[in-house]
Amino acid sequence: MVTLAVLIYAVWKDFWMRPKLLLSFENDRDVKKQDNTVGLSSPSIRSTWLRVHVTNRKGRRVAKNCRAYLVGIAKLPEREDVFPNDVRQMYWMHDDPQARPGARDLLPGVAHWIDVAGAIEGDPLLKVCVSPPWALKSPGEYVFTIQVSAEEAVPASVKVRGTWDGRWHSLRGDPFG
Repeated sequence: MVTLAVLIYAVWKDFWMRPKLLLSFENDRDVKKQDNTVGLSSPSIRSTWLRVHVTNRKGRRVAKNCRAYLVGIAKLPEREDVFPNDVRQMYWMHDDPQARPGARDLLPGVAHWIDVAGAIEGDPLLKVCVSPPWALKSPGEYVFTIQVSAEEAVPASVKVRGTWDGRWHSLRGDPFG
């Protein structure tokens, strides 16, 4: 009887210690204006980045091989699908934009960010941070749907509304839905 109780405890404990992915977005925390952006032709070019905050819940096992995917873009107010029939892997903040997007192991409670979109000074396009590359050509309001997965974790998703008027410093975001 004790052996059975120990076995049940071990199985349940293992189940409850699985990684738990938490995705969130806050404009003040997750929209960054910056100089000296990796991958741009000149360090003096300024840019604004829309990012999604990702953590693995404290007290859980490491979330191994965590990857992020863009699964949809809709243009508001009509909710026009501008990214039809497509799913693309996304870049983590400060990944080399010349390389393929990679996977990360997320320690419990440590914050990471996924680059969603970037507005770059002097560039008329809104760069969507996916591989292969993608860009939005017209200013407006867009809803980005992002899904993140990791070994032994239930995939998590988030929707972020990005607003851009065509200028590099105008990019803003809000949680959507």
